[in-house]
Amino acid sequence: MCVTDTFPLVSVIVPNYNHAPYLRQRIESVLAQTFSDFELILLDDCSTDESRKILESYASHPKVSELVLNEHNSGSTFVQWARGLSLARGKYVWIAESDDFADPRFLETLVPELENTPDAVMAFSGSHMVDAFGKDIPGMDWDRYPRNAPEKEFYAGEDLVRKKLLWTADVYNASMVVFRRDKAPGITSRQMKMRYCGDWLFWVRLARNGGAVEIRQKLNYFRQHDKKVSPGASKAGLYFSEGIPVMQEVADFLELGSAGRAMLAGRTLKRLRAYPHLMNERKDEITALIDGLSPGAYGRRMRLILWYEIDKFFNITRLQS
Repeated sequence: MCVTDTFPLVSVIVPNYNHAPYLRQRIESVLAQTFSDFELILLDDCSTDESRKILESYASHPKVSELVLNEHNSGSTFVQWARGLSLARGKYVWIAESDDFADPRFLETLVPELENTPDAVMAFSGSHMVDAFGKDIPGMDWDRYPRNAPEKEFYAGEDLVRKKLLWTADVYNASMVVFRRDKAPGITSRQMKMRYCGDWLFWVRLARNGGAVEIRQKLNYFRQHDKKVSPGASKAGLYFSEGIPVMQEVADFLELGSAGRAMLAGRTLKRLRAYPHLMNERKDEITALIDGLSPGAYGRRMRLILWYEIDKFFNITRLQS
């Protein structure tokens, strides 16, 4: 590994766990960047596939400043984020997820936006949605840019949260973001236990420190495959158990009144209709979370709606309160 006394402008962190089929393409897409002032930090969380062998083959590359191979699995992506941030020396950080890959112009495009916009703590691009083989998935587009929209837009911190992080994270993939290291929020023990909404919480807390520049170009390739953590986590209801507390933090940050909080709760209840089993199996937990998001009179109203939905799907006796 090459370590120099000159700090790079960007630290690229690749946290990996069992992504051997995609790992070489990930790393090569970093090394192929037209912007070259970066260090590469490679992390592996005790993978059981061929990942370690692949990572070790890059150990002597001059861009690689750290190679950390865990002897025991941490069980958390965000433990790895914290480790990477502790090793990073750059002014900016790119967490390049190990199953994604990037356009060669990704850093060349995003880093100058941060350099030229002191009030921005992050810059992000759009993404191509690709399958396990790196091929575009027809009809799958998570960046529905308005017609005739400008090529880029600056959001102040509150605007960023209100427009991009209110119900969910429209900044939906860490690989699409570059952020200022000195403004990054600490990774909490709560976050280290999260499997689905930890990055959403990270962006919300980062937005407390400044705004963002959105680049309306698809410079990231967000891979969808059957080994991803997030789809299974969503089915298990983690969007609700992890996400509702994030919404509460969003509501606090935006200083939303009772009507605004009720709107968030109502939107969540509407989404819950697609998961009737969760509303039956975890009604106490979900009710408490909804009540925490929208307390008082509005909370009671939301609770009654919740029980109505449970009755509707399962024909059980409605809770009397």
